[in-house]
Parts: sequence; structure tokens; C-alpha cells
Amino acid sequence: MGYINNCFIRLSACILLVLCGIKADAQVSLIQNAINKLESCKNFSYRAVEKTLDHTADTTIKQHKDIFQKAPGGGNFAYLFSCETQEPGYHVIDLYNGQSLISLSPDDSTYQFADIKKYAMEPTITTLPGFLKWLKGRPEKKPSEMAGDTAVNGILSYHSIFHIYDTVISKEYYHTNIDVFIDKLSGLPNQVIIRGKVPLAGNVMNYFIAIRYSGYKLNQENVDIAALTIPNGFHPPKDQVVLPLLTPGTVAPDWTLYTTEGKQISLAQLKGKIVLIDFFFIGCGNCMESLQSLDRIYEKYRNRNFVLVSISNRDSRKSVTAFKEKYKIKNTVCGDAADVAKSYHMPGAPLFYYIDKEGKIADVTFGYKDDFEAKTTALIDGLLGK
Repeated sequence: MGYINNCFIRLSACILLVLCGIKADAQVSLIQNAINKLESCKNFSYRAVEKTLDHTADTTIKQHKDIFQKAPGGGNFAYLFSCETQEPGYHVIDLYNGQSLISLSPDDSTYQFADIKKYAMEPTITTLPGFLKWLKGRPEKKPSEMAGDTAVNGILSYHSIFHIYDTVISKEYYHTNIDVFIDKLSGLPNQVIIRGKVPLAGNVMNYFIAIRYSGYKLNQENVDIAALTIPNGFHPPKDQVVLPLLTPGTVAPDWTLYTTEGKQISLAQLKGKIVLIDFFFIGCGNCMESLQSLDRIYEKYRNRNFVLVSISNRDSRKSVTAFKEKYKIKNTVCGDAADVAKSYHMPGAPLFYYIDKEGKIADVTFGYKDDFEAKTTALIDGLLGK
């Protein structure tokens, strides 16, 4: 009986492996068919709407409009292209005409040149040629599966699930999965969904990205990207003057903002206390790295003559409220502070200003390093002792 059971187990395992191989082959075949269809065209275009939910409760929406044309002789990149991305506060058109990659900014009529090799090697989700080729090799590296056919916007589609990343760290399960929906009639992707949970600077980030593709046009007439160039009236960006950071001894510029709780706060109100101003913005990697250090500093000095205020120069009060709740930030947080950041000559983030009891700048640190917490603790101890 034991021999029969062992044989059955081995047979079941073999069947499972074969079925997994068939599923992986099916996924590769679907992706390869989409690649072949696009590569058989002299040109193709599509639109895409990308919705992202990561650091906050807000959903970021980007509109894409891309046109690809086969490069003569292949070139150093397979296609000439015009890729347009638009979202609130950001509008850029990346144009590659076979000679140079030009980034156009219609909002201020500026342009700048970039390196096509860097662009070609980056498998961006919304740029289909690079993404499909990158995705094609995934079933060989991680287990993947074919799910049941489903309807996306009323279009019957194949549904493939690619398991890109999975691991366990300190008993916490992290993963990234990509769901790809391919139109059964056209053979081209109509939706990609990416779900993940990843470690980020001592925290956990859950993210969700959904890209809906539509409006495919193949082999259009009168498409000649090689003839495209810098539009009339466009100019290189003007050199931005980077103001020096405010120096110790300078009276700190006053400001009035609203906290995530809706309370008004000003620097003038805090005179007589030691104030650490943390300039940050959502999505800044080094800002995320500083969160745990700032939390420990807040806890250490919360019952002393000290205030820690985190101020975002880019994000709304609604956004920073969700951000604070998500990452359990304990100190005071304010948004809508572009003017405040400007008055403090903020060159980037994170930026830390240390204000003494008299309202003067005692020190300033730009960037986050491993010794930040130790140096900040020493600075605060020294200022509290005066």
C-alpha cells in the first residue's frame, strides 16, 4: 500500500509540474503573440490611463498617449517614438526621432536632451514594447498562472497572473503580483494591474497600480516621427538660481500653517521652545528613511521644551493627513507649504532646520544620513541646556 501511495504522489507531482509548464507556456505564448503583432506593424499608437495608489489614500492618475514607429535599420533602439504623459502639475512629451531623445515640457515651453540608452533599458509599465519583453521572461523565474477568462470593460480577455516577487522578512510576507488582461480578439493588452506589499525604510508599503490601454491604431498613414523636432517657441530651461541655505544666527522666517488636525500653528507661537522643522514631500525616498529616527526623537523629547513639525512643500493637507495616518506619524504635520519652503530656500528634501528658543536658526542639515539621529540628539540636548 505504501508503494502504491508513493507512486501516486510521484505521479501527481509530475502531472502538476506538466500543468504548470503548460500554463507558463500559455502565458509566454500570449505575451509573444502581442509582441509579434506590434513588431509586424510599421507604426502603432495607443492611449493609457494609469491609476496609482501607494503612499497615501489619494489616487494619482496619469494620462498617456504613445506613438511608435519602426526605426530604419533598427537603429540603437528598435523604435522612434513620441510618448506623452500628463497629470496635474506635470506634462511631458518624450520624443525620439532617431537622432536624439528630447523631453518637451509644454507647460513652460522648454526642452532638454536625454540619453536614449537609459530610456531604452527601462521597462516602464506604460511603454508597451519594453514592458512586454520584460514580462515575457517572468514565468521562467517565478511561478505564474493562467486565471479564468474575464471581461474588462465588456471585452472578453485572457487573464494571466505573474508572481514577480515574494519573500518573508521577520514573519511578514511581502509580494508583487502582476495581472495581465489580453483582448481575446485583438491579442493586445487592455489592462495591467500590479499589486504589492514591500518593505520601505523600516515601514511597509502597500501599492496598487492599474493601467487601462485603449484606442490602438496600427499601420497609420502620415506618421513620420523622424520628421519631428523641437517645436517653434520652445527653449532650454533657464538656469535656476539655487539660494544658499539660511545660516545659523539668522532669524527664522515666520509662518502660519494648518496641521492635519485642522489647528492653526505658527512659528511665532512656538517661540521659547526648541523647534525642529522637517521639510519633506510624499514619495521622497530619504524622507521615508528618516521617519523612524524622527519618531524616536519625538518620543524622547515630547515632554520637554521641544516641538517637531514636519512640513510638506508639495502635498495638500488632505494628502499629508492620510500619509500621517498610514505611517502612524506622531509629531505635528502640515501641508500646503510651498511658500514656507521657498522662504527657507529649500533645495530638495529632506531638509532639517533647528530653531533655538529665541526663534533663530541654530543649525541646518540637508539630506538624511545614518548619523542623523545621533547628531540631532546632540544638537537638541545642547540647545535645551542653554
